Formats: sequence, structure tokens, C-alpha cells
Amino acid sequence: MKANICCFAVASALTLGLTACGSTGTSSSASSTSSMTMPTSAASSAPSAPSAPAASASAPSATATVSSITIKDFMFELPARVSPGSQVSIKNLDAQAHTVTSKKGGFDVKVDPNGTATLTAPTTPGSYPVVCSFHANMSATLVVE
Repeated sequence: MKANICCFAVASALTLGLTACGSTGTSSSASSTSSMTMPTSAASSAPSAPSAPAASASAPSATATVSSITIKDFMFELPARVSPGSQVSIKNLDAQAHTVTSKKGGFDVKVDPNGTATLTAPTTPGSYPVVCSFHANMSATLVVE
């Protein structure tokens, strides 16, 4: 009889111990990980290179430079060059309205006195003579490259 009780106690202890190891219930303790080592391929055992940070929508790109044209004292102040298709801001510091008009066509922007406007640069690289259609003495050349 003692042998039956002893076997029953051992069997109960083993059952209880094995049940606890395989439990899928939630507990308040941190989740455990297996200490069993799994074979890995050579490709996955090499340390991975750190990944580059994801590009942000608000981060400026290398080609997203802001170009601007200033009109002051009835003269154009243009940047040395602008990128094809880029947005170019125009600031008129005079008390008179002006235009930034391409003689080749493609853009004709009126800028109110002490106002601002924006034009889209041509997509084809080249030199674009510009004039003010209100003041014939105002001219310059916009270089797109």
C-alpha cells in the first residue's frame, strides 16, 4: 500500500509540475523565453547593419531648396539658378505692382505692391529672359538647371 501511495504522490507531483510548465494562462510576471538554442543559418547569424532612420515628411530633401526672387527699387534680384519645376517665391518690396513675365512664355506672375507670389520654374533647363510688363526697363534672366 505504501508503494501505491508513493507512486500516486510522485505521479501527482509530475502531473502538476508538467501542467505548470505548459500553462497558457496569463500571469502578472514577465513572459519567459525558452533557453533552448535553435540552429540558425549563416545569413541570419551575421549582425545586421543599423537601419537608416525613416525619412520624415517634414524633412527637407536635397532638391527642395527654396529659391526666391526679390523686386526692389524697380530691379529684379534673381538667384544664380533654380531647379527645373521648383517653386520660386517672389517678394515685391516696391510700392508699385510688378510682374515676372517670361519672354519665352511659361510664366507670367503679377506681384502686388509690398506683396508676395509664387511661380513654378520651367521644367526644361535653359535661360529664360524675364521682364516686368508694367515697367519696360526691368529685365533679368532666370537660369534653370
